Amino acid sequence: MTPLERWTKQIQDAIAENSALREGLHDDEVLPLIDWGAQQAERLGSRLSAPGAPEPDEEQVANAAYSLVRLMTRITWLAVYRHKKDDAWLMRTFQTVNQLNRELHGPDAPVFSDDDIAAWIASHAQYSNADLVKNLIAHLSPPSGSEDEAPKPPIPPAGPASLPGRAAAPPADPASHPGEISQHDQEHQPPSP
Repeated sequence: MTPLERWTKQIQDAIAENSALREGLHDDEVLPLIDWGAQQAERLGSRLSAPGAPEPDEEQVANAAYSLVRLMTRITWLAVYRHKKDDAWLMRTFQTVNQLNRELHGPDAPVFSDDDIAAWIASHAQYSNADLVKNLIAHLSPPSGSEDEAPKPPIPPAGPASLPGRAAAPPADPASHPGEISQHDQEHQPPSP
């Protein structure tokens, strides 16, 4: 097994083993998220095994898997808990999504702007969980450079909503390890139904 295959499999296994990213979604709603996660695992595996890149150790690969699972779980939370949480919680969750996508794909990774978040908050009630999951993952997908990739669907328009400046998302908790819940995650975890 090549390093690319090994690291991709390790990241994909972390996705398959984590039930939290499926919680509250039906199979047809979560399948696009799982497929997207598998594609992201392949991207990460390719980046980790790129020629000239330093060979990562097992902890670096595990951290990439952990960040991807956290990102996917936040996408699930946005769809599932959107009616149960207030706008401030949604904003913090979007900030975490942005932070995690940058951790995984670098500073130029696609993120949600304040206007994107405001539009999403203003219009999410008119969409199904499946539509929202698909929209969120399309928005977060890094450009692949391939011409056959379908364009991302636009964020639903909203009225003249604006959000004042927001505080930066807290930095990743370096003490966290895969399988552990960081203090930040404990504070932002939705309540058990």
